Amino acid sequence: MTDNGKKNIHTTISNEKYNLLQEYSDLTDENDEKIFGTMSKVIEYGLELVDKKFHPEKNKLQEIWNRARDELNMVLVGKTTYLSYISGDPLLAHEKNIATEIIEWYKQKKIDELSVKETIEAIKDIWLAANYFFRIEINVGNKGSYQMTFHHDLHHKQYSEFWGTYFMSFLRFKKKCEVEIFARNESLILNITPP
Repeated sequence: MTDNGKKNIHTTISNEKYNLLQEYSDLTDENDEKIFGTMSKVIEYGLELVDKKFHPEKNKLQEIWNRARDELNMVLVGKTTYLSYISGDPLLAHEKNIATEIIEWYKQKKIDELSVKETIEAIKDIWLAANYFFRIEINVGNKGSYQMTFHHDLHHKQYSEFWGTYFMSFLRFKKKCEVEIFARNESLILNITPP
């Protein structure tokens, strides 16, 4: 052990791993400053990641959510939506729709300050991040209309119908849009016509 509380180690690694170690020790940030600077710092960081992998209780909440989302296909559910599920009244989520609050939080603007395009792009970002859908496409149609296609892997038309009605209620009330819903077992299509 050295005076600074660190131990010297000697080991042999493959050329491929050595080159990778060198690459990360030389890695720079946007200000062109080295992130790690030394091979020992890269190794210490790597060991922290391995430790978190095998001891998940050491992870921060955000890291736990990221793993649960990716590995267990979990979704982020708002309290209002969750309460509507357990009450047996899914329409409660439509009546007490919190999409406005979520979008304003995400965009850092009032809903009235956002265009229809900005609003539906925010819906895309947020509902993908929450893992309700694995892909959302936005296409521009005639005369400024939009078509949003939501893809999910729940194989249930009722899921598409629920979210179709949710978004239709929100877009009609908050953005004065006309919305047509086409629900399928694995997808939802919204045709959105701004005012």
